[in-house]
Amino acid sequence: MAVEAMAGAACLGFMAPGLVNGAVCWLVVGIFANYCAFKYVVKETPKITMEESKSLALVVVWASTICLWLFWSFVYMHQMVPLIYPVHIIQA
Repeated sequence: MAVEAMAGAACLGFMAPGLVNGAVCWLVVGIFANYCAFKYVVKETPKITMEESKSLALVVVWASTICLWLFWSFVYMHQMVPLIYPVHIIQA
């Protein structure tokens, strides 16, 4: 019965509200991390210029934010369409 109920449910795909809200949250996290990196991490040293430090911070922040967002979205989408449904055994 649960399988038939799931088959009739509307499929929103990538525009599912939870997935969109999560993507917006990860965008906010990336913007905040970008601000923190520029404010507290970027600095000029004898071996690296300020521009190189800014470029490195941008690459590190956005690469990690995108990787974490992808990992989160894969886990979220996997829970939307589970491969194995629970089997309830009624014991007398």
